[in-house]
Amino acid sequence: MNKILAMAILCIVTLAPLAQADEKEDFYSQINRAVIRLEHFEAIQQKGSTNVITQNIPDGTAVFIASSNVLYVVTVRHVVEKPYDLHARVQCKNEKRGEQEVILLELPRDKWTYHENNGDQNTDYVDVAVMKIFWIQDRSIKNFRYEPKGSKDHDKNQLPMEDANPPQAILVFGFPADLGFQLLEQKPMGRFGIVSMKTGKEFLKLESGKFAEERCYLVDARLFGGNSGSPVMNQMTITDAAPRLLGLIKAANANLDFAVMEPVSRIRETLDLAKDKPMSGNWKVVGQ
Repeated sequence: MNKILAMAILCIVTLAPLAQADEKEDFYSQINRAVIRLEHFEAIQQKGSTNVITQNIPDGTAVFIASSNVLYVVTVRHVVEKPYDLHARVQCKNEKRGEQEVILLELPRDKWTYHENNGDQNTDYVDVAVMKIFWIQDRSIKNFRYEPKGSKDHDKNQLPMEDANPPQAILVFGFPADLGFQLLEQKPMGRFGIVSMKTGKEFLKLESGKFAEERCYLVDARLFGGNSGSPVMNQMTITDAAPRLLGLIKAANANLDFAVMEPVSRIRETLDLAKDKPMSGNWKVVGQ
């Protein structure tokens, strides 16, 4: 199936369990409320002035996942392992007024749960981070749904029990740091690609000088700085219409049009580690 036909299908397919069955919301609108840009505040002095302004500086991308009616923010570890707190300006729907709003979600730096595989002197850690957060009241977001085996709602699970295999066609949504132009509001950018390589062992040396851990995949997709933490999902087709989360972008090489992906199995493992953690995160109503 060519990309033009695939994009046409995306326009009419809803994000299944992410929306109520009777809700008529287009796919991209749902993605816009499921994928968020992680940022931090930075005080910057205006050029030629003594005035200091506070700006939102982008750090990476994250996605909402719900499991057993508990909400999580999920991204890669290297994006959130910083000496400062992060936040996201989240697109929400006001359930009382039916309007779209932007709500600030504050994410304390010490509340993230990391995968227990911390790597060694030769191999990088598993690059997944999860924070268990409160649901926002009177407003709705979108999320992928994780229902483990044995759950009564396992048929609604959107995180596969098996990792993808090449040449799985994929779709990546995220927030590139520099597009060469500016947007008036945040909008995630979609990119097509495929899962192109799986070796089952450490095979790719990263900029850190360490190898990516053995379950990582090579992804053939053109991505940019800021795409770290971007969710990787299946390209939905007539025969494969259910949206599924396949992994997270860990690193990218823009010159060679490839990226490294942590697979869904690592996301599931980290969600399981976070399920008994206390809830965190703070929602604040602010302007865009």
